[in-house]
Amino acid sequence: MRGVPIALFLLGLILPTTPAFAQTATVQSAPGRATVVIYRDQPVDTASLMTRSASPWDRLDQEGLALIIETREIDLPAGEAIIRFSGVATGIVPESAVLSGLPARVLERNTDFDLLTPASLVQRSIGETVTVARTNPTTGEQILRPAVIRAGAAGPVLEIDGRFEALDCSGLTERILFDRVPEGLSDQPILSVRTHAEQAGRHTVTLAYLATGLQWSADYVARVNPDGRTLTLSGWLTLANFGGTGFRDAPVQVVAGTLNRDDATVPVEPVRTSAQPSCWPQDTTTRGLRLQQLVGNAAPGIQNSPTLDEIVVTGSRISSDEYASDSAIMAEQGELGDYKIYSLPGTTDVLARQTKQVRFLERHNVRFSRIYRQTVWASTSQEPQTPQLLLRLRNQTRDGLGAPLPGGGVALMESREGRAIFAGQARFDDRAVGLPVELAFGTAMDLTVSHKVEAAEGGDAQRLRQTFTVTIRNDKPERVEVEIVPGESQQRGFRIVESSQRPVITDGGLPAWRIRMPANGGVQTLTYTIEYGD
Repeated sequence: MRGVPIALFLLGLILPTTPAFAQTATVQSAPGRATVVIYRDQPVDTASLMTRSASPWDRLDQEGLALIIETREIDLPAGEAIIRFSGVATGIVPESAVLSGLPARVLERNTDFDLLTPASLVQRSIGETVTVARTNPTTGEQILRPAVIRAGAAGPVLEIDGRFEALDCSGLTERILFDRVPEGLSDQPILSVRTHAEQAGRHTVTLAYLATGLQWSADYVARVNPDGRTLTLSGWLTLANFGGTGFRDAPVQVVAGTLNRDDATVPVEPVRTSAQPSCWPQDTTTRGLRLQQLVGNAAPGIQNSPTLDEIVVTGSRISSDEYASDSAIMAEQGELGDYKIYSLPGTTDVLARQTKQVRFLERHNVRFSRIYRQTVWASTSQEPQTPQLLLRLRNQTRDGLGAPLPGGGVALMESREGRAIFAGQARFDDRAVGLPVELAFGTAMDLTVSHKVEAAEGGDAQRLRQTFTVTIRNDKPERVEVEIVPGESQQRGFRIVESSQRPVITDGGLPAWRIRMPANGGVQTLTYTIEYGD
C-alpha cells in the first residue's frame, strides 16, 4: 500500500485505541468556540517582547497567562469511557482544567504530550511496515519500496527485501512515508478524562483551563497639540500568542492589574525523543534527523509550520464602515473586582505565533505641564548638566483624561511646521483615575544646570550640613520651568534649613524648587542649605 506523508496528520488527526475496559470517544480536534482572557502579573515592554521572540531559546511559550474557555459538543457513551480533548492550548496548565456540563462521573483525568517528532515517529514505528521513496539525483526517477523499521531514534535501520541498511546510506535521496500516526503521538497536548455515564447522549460541555504563552501589553502615543498645552493620547493593546495553538473568531478580553501568580503554575512539557542518525559503518550522514528528510515536502495545500521568529502583526477585523465611529473600534473597559477588564470589539483571531493591536483609549485636549527636572547631588560633577524633560498629567476628567491607564510605553510626538516629529519615549506603571502621571523623556537642549557646594559641616556619625549654589541657564527661545530636586532628600533626617526660594512638594512626594526661566539666555540662581544624617 502506498504510504501517506505524515504531514497530513499534523492537522490534528488522532487515532486512539480502545482499552479493554472502556470505549474511547474522541472529541473534535478544535473547540466549537473559545473565549480568551489574557492576564499579566506586571507591565510588559512590547519592544522587548518582540526582540525576545526572535530568539528561539527564549521560552516565551512558558510565560504569560490566559484563561481559555471552550465550548464543545461530545458524544458520551454509556458506561465507562475515555473522552479525549484534543486541540487544547499547547501551554495548558493541566491541574487548572475544569469540565462542566458533563452528566457523568469523572473517574480519572490525564494530560499527555508525547511530541510528534521524526525521532518519536520512528521509535514508535519499530516493527511496522512503511514505504521508502528513493529518488535518483541524476535521472529524477522515484522508486517506492516497502520496508520494515528495525531500529529507532538512535539511528533508523530498515529491512528491505530481507537486507538491513541504515537510513539514507544508499547514496540516493530517500524519505519514509508512514500510513498512520502511532498511538499517543501528537503535535498538541491531549486532555483525557475517564468517565462513567448511566446513558449515552450528545452534550454541550464547557472546558476551562489556564494556559501560558499568551501575553498583552499597553502602548500609547501622545501627540502634542499646536497650542503646546494640551495633547491627544491614544492607547493600544498588543496581544501576543507565542504558543502553538491559535483561536479563531474568539471573544477576547485582557485584565489590567498586578495579578498574584503562583510560580507552580506551569504548562505541561512535551516528551521529546531526539535522533542522531548515522550511516553505519561509514558514519557519513549529516547528524540531526529532520522531519523534511522523513516525510518529504508537505502535501499540496498544506503549509509548513511557522517558526517562532515568524511574528505577524495584524489589526482587528473591522469593516470600513466601523471606522466612522471611534467607539466602534475601541476595546470596552469594565470592572473585575479590583482589576480592570477590557473587552475587544466583536470577535477576533488570536493565531499561533501572532501579534495584533487594537485601540482601547482615545482622549483629546488632555492638559499637561512641561517641566525640566535636574537632581542635584553634592557628590556629582559640578560641570553643567542637561535636565530631563518631564510631561505631567493629572488623570482626571476635568483635565481631559479620567481613565484607568494600564502601565506601558509612551511615544511622544511634537508638532513642528504642521508635521508630527518623534520626540522620545517614556514608560509608566498602572495608574488609577485621580493619580498623577509623570512621563520622563530625554534630556533638554539649550538648557543647563550647574551647582557648587559652598560649605559642608559635620560628617561620619554627625548630622551633615551642606550649602549649595545652583545656576540655571536657558538658551531656548521660549520661557520654561525648571525643577531642582536635592538628591539627598531620601537620606535619614533630611530637612531644608534655608533657601533663596520657597520649595514645593512634587506629586511624587519629593521636595523641590520650581524656577521660571526667561528665554534667550536667561540665568537664575538658587541657593539652599540642607541637613541630613543621625
